[in-house]
Amino acid sequence: MKISIIIPVYNSSLTLNECLTSLFKSTYRNFEVIIVSDNCTDNSVEIAKKYKTKIIELLENKGPANARNVGSKSADGDILLFIDSDVILSPNSLNIITDNFSNEEVNAIQGIYSHNPNYKTLATQFYQSYLSYYVWSKDKKYASTLVTGCFSIRKKIFEKMDGFDVNIKNASCEDEKFGYSLIANGYKILIVRNLQVEHRVSYGTIKFIKRRFNQDLDRVKFYLREKAFMNKIKQKNYSNVIIGIPIIGLIILNFFTLFINNSSLFWSTFILLNFIYIFLHIGFIKFIAKTKGFKRAFGSLIIFYIDTCLMLFALSYGFVIFFLFKKKY
Repeated sequence: MKISIIIPVYNSSLTLNECLTSLFKSTYRNFEVIIVSDNCTDNSVEIAKKYKTKIIELLENKGPANARNVGSKSADGDILLFIDSDVILSPNSLNIITDNFSNEEVNAIQGIYSHNPNYKTLATQFYQSYLSYYVWSKDKKYASTLVTGCFSIRKKIFEKMDGFDVNIKNASCEDEKFGYSLIANGYKILIVRNLQVEHRVSYGTIKFIKRRFNQDLDRVKFYLREKAFMNKIKQKNYSNVIIGIPIIGLIILNFFTLFINNSSLFWSTFILLNFIYIFLHIGFIKFIAKTKGFKRAFGSLIIFYIDTCLMLFALSYGFVIFFLFKKKY
């Protein structure tokens, strides 16, 4: 069983070398690596040339969805493995993938980010913990939201689904949309928990805010465009996050009301709303406290407030530009 590993690359010189080194340490040898340079302007291509890889250089930056689709067309393997250029695989990762695909009923599998690393920045730690707790919660056998950081699928299924939506230019919701399409067509995305990869990523607070807002904005436009809001609402593991959005809206409204009417009623309401918000995410906070310590847990709560505010602002702005300015992408 041959695996075609497809890596979309855009100015990834800081992590690409470590990513490729991990791949070529694999104990499973029947694989090929396809690097798709999305019009890189750094030395990513030169790094890729040091390894036995197939390199495709695109002359225009069209985003990771297009890059993955281009790479898949050059793939010789029966199994496609999509990974990001900042992902580090273990030596037995490819064995785990082939073991799962030996079961003919398995058509797609989701690898997960390891929660073992301790990230330097609080924003990075929050996001990695957020994925572990909410997206890949332990009670789920199958994924309801796809993340292409480490995702594998039978090539014939990928081709049947016509790949990722190339109209989505940013690394935002192109994977989520493809996941919903797979599920709608009767395919299940198996979460393989021992397929754990390390994510070499680092977000400062400003970078985190910009990235999350842009991702959320793209998602809002996608939900409106495809009438896919129910896909997200139906995800029980995500329900507390969704409920937190109107709660944070009421907190903001109540906060500004206090400047006008500094009464005990509004203060009580403000405190109650914050209590409800914290209670919604108490499981997440306990999860971080247990695995990363109380200090990181408290800091992650603050980041969660910021993240939910970004969701609310993206939701509001997305509705405006979608309906008033007709910006559907």
